[in-house]
Amino acid sequence: MIPHISLRWKILVLVLLTPAVLAAATLLTVNRNVSAHVDSSSIHESLEHAVSVFESVLQTRSRELAGGARVIARDPRFFSLLMLGPSQSDSRFVATMRGMAKDFNQIAQTDVFEVLDRRGRVLASVGAASSSRDARAGFVRAVLKGQPVEGILVERKLHFQVALTPVFADGRIVGALLMGREIGPALAHELRTMMKSEVTFVSGAEITGTTLEGPKERAALLAELARLSADPAVDPNLRPVERVKAGGQEFLTLVRRLPGSDPGAAQWYAMQRSFDPETEFAGRMRRHLLVLAAIALLAAGITGLLFSEQILRPIQSLVQGAREMEKGNYDYPLKVKNNDELGYLANRFADMRRQARAYFGGLEQAERLKSRFLAVASHELRTPISVLIGYHDVLANGELGAINPAQAGALQKMRSHLDRLTRLAEDSARFARVTGERLELDFQPQDVQSLVREAVNAGRAAGSGRSVRVEFVCEAGDLTIEADSQSLAHAIFQLVANGIRFTPDGGRVDVRVTRHGERLHVEVRDSGIGIDVEGIGSALANGFSAADSLTYHSARGLEFNARGLGLGLPIASAIVQAHGGTIRAQKGAEGGSLFVIDVPLKRPVEMSEAA
Repeated sequence: MIPHISLRWKILVLVLLTPAVLAAATLLTVNRNVSAHVDSSSIHESLEHAVSVFESVLQTRSRELAGGARVIARDPRFFSLLMLGPSQSDSRFVATMRGMAKDFNQIAQTDVFEVLDRRGRVLASVGAASSSRDARAGFVRAVLKGQPVEGILVERKLHFQVALTPVFADGRIVGALLMGREIGPALAHELRTMMKSEVTFVSGAEITGTTLEGPKERAALLAELARLSADPAVDPNLRPVERVKAGGQEFLTLVRRLPGSDPGAAQWYAMQRSFDPETEFAGRMRRHLLVLAAIALLAAGITGLLFSEQILRPIQSLVQGAREMEKGNYDYPLKVKNNDELGYLANRFADMRRQARAYFGGLEQAERLKSRFLAVASHELRTPISVLIGYHDVLANGELGAINPAQAGALQKMRSHLDRLTRLAEDSARFARVTGERLELDFQPQDVQSLVREAVNAGRAAGSGRSVRVEFVCEAGDLTIEADSQSLAHAIFQLVANGIRFTPDGGRVDVRVTRHGERLHVEVRDSGIGIDVEGIGSALANGFSAADSLTYHSARGLEFNARGLGLGLPIASAIVQAHGGTIRAQKGAEGGSLFVIDVPLKRPVEMSEAA
């Protein structure tokens, strides 16, 4: 069964459907795009770019250090002093060398500025920091072989980017110059300003410089680096972006080896971007979109309500007008002032209502005239019929002289037709009473089985000339009903007679009585020619129709398929309705017809006696 949905809700659903679908599609699209942007596109590219920038900075610094060292090493003042064969024990020489180194470092501005003799011993160290013997040993050995050296010099908790160049005089090496700049906190903060990323430098398990502020973030990064160090088979420079959680935050982290550092040593730098700002941005976008979607739906809902109100008000007026018409009220005011299609519809509805009122008024008048005619005709027929019956009886009894057999036969036929006229007059009078609502009923407690059996026996007697078996079964037991026994029995008789009339000889009519709660069911089932389901409603209400006149022939008793005037069914229906019940008809499962009388066992309180 399709559920009833009001027109207002249908309009609201249609109005809200489009913005709802658009809002949902927009949310899904933006959410997918923002998530993809946050997860893999923007931050990953930003970190890769930061790595490229940092390594470019290191290359630039390396070139500057190497170039500066070459220029200083070729300065005559510098290499000529080393040609003297300096000694660390000569304080005057060392002081002169330190003074000259300071002068050059004021120009170079390096963190480490050290002058070494041809044996690799430090003659002067004038920078802000100095290197240890062990840390520079490898670089010194390489440079004293005559080739410039660049790389990362590692001290405890310190990184230096260094460039060493040999000092030549007269074609021989007389010493070396070491210049370096620290890779530490200052560079980390400079890179952070440039690239908006957190920067950390690590030597082994020590952080040499970082922009991470919290100890939890630093510890989480060191743990990630320890994990990477435990898998030496994978090149760190090929690792993808990792996620590192620390202190309630999540960082996208890219770890690389410091360019120029010893591949065997754990010298790292890490670029990190907090995932939280992007996540917050995505959440903010979603919240804003949800608010916009809610506003759009609210606006659409208000628009839909206003729109539906404009549409529904005249429609509801028309619907109420139709309901009032069903009740017989043709004067219900139609409050439709629209000058549009709805206004046109209201005007046409008003016109049709006036026409329907006139039409049904004419039908009611015709029905009243018909009932009046039948009442008058049946009344007027009774007098001559009674007179004819009286003369018939006088003749038949021989009171006017003896009659021969031929005359006796004629009198018998006369009496048969007089009986038919009597029944016709009685049925016409009864039909006039029930259709004119003048049926008087006397409700009294009645035994159901006796009442129905009386009607069945009357039907058998009426169909005595037919070979149709009539069976009666009462499954209700001893049961009493409040009813007008004569009228209700006549209604049942009409259904039994109808079954006999439309059942060929050799067939049967079954009458079955059952109880259903506080209601009585009387089923009359026949094995005849069946009924027209579409026309049964009209037959129960009106009986004989104009179309039936084309095939009408006079009925003599209950002969097969003789239709007569068809007053039996509407009389039965009116009687049952007067008892607060109904008659329904349907085709039988195995052919024939099934009529069911459904009446209450107790007279309904609200029902008054028909008058």
